[in-house]
Amino acid sequence: MAEVIELPWFPLGVVVLPGEEFYLHIFEPRYKQLISDIKEAGKTFLISYEKYGDQQSYGTEVKLKTIFSVYPEGEMDISVIGLRVFQLTGITPSTDKLYGNVIASFEDFVSAEPQQLLALRPLLMEYLQLKKGEPVKLATNRPVSSFDAAILLNLAPEQKYALISLFSEPKRVNWLANELRILLQARRMEIQLDQNFYLN
Repeated sequence: MAEVIELPWFPLGVVVLPGEEFYLHIFEPRYKQLISDIKEAGKTFLISYEKYGDQQSYGTEVKLKTIFSVYPEGEMDISVIGLRVFQLTGITPSTDKLYGNVIASFEDFVSAEPQQLLALRPLLMEYLQLKKGEPVKLATNRPVSSFDAAILLNLAPEQKYALISLFSEPKRVNWLANELRILLQARRMEIQLDQNFYLN
């Protein structure tokens, strides 16, 4: 059964994947207050994806990792770590805080089959090697999840959102394998065009 809880809410035009460390500059008064409250209480909060001003349905629960800098006006440079994906089911504006809360539903995590993750590895290795132009080494147990693989790929926010919105690990692994095949084809074409240009 899915878990439903209410947590502080930070809508943002980025997607933080579970396991990903993400860096933020905090400058709006409501979010300066949110981070100060989170630090004091030791709680987590929710970052939901906002695209062109439209609130999307999925996001990630995150925890504050580090506050690197605090400026005279209260602005902050921080990092957070993604924990788990949620689906937004309701918004509850706070009466005594500048920021609101979100009612979030968390998936019952279902692991992908081991062979599905193993199938991702050669695709991931080939793409990273083509992208970097040199041999790539990965720990023998990586990727351990679709999110782990996606972090290595440094996907765009829209791609990351497509991944978390699937809300099922087997589906995410299949989506990522297809995405890797597309990325590989595009990268091979780029390399071929570069070689042809050089030969001419």
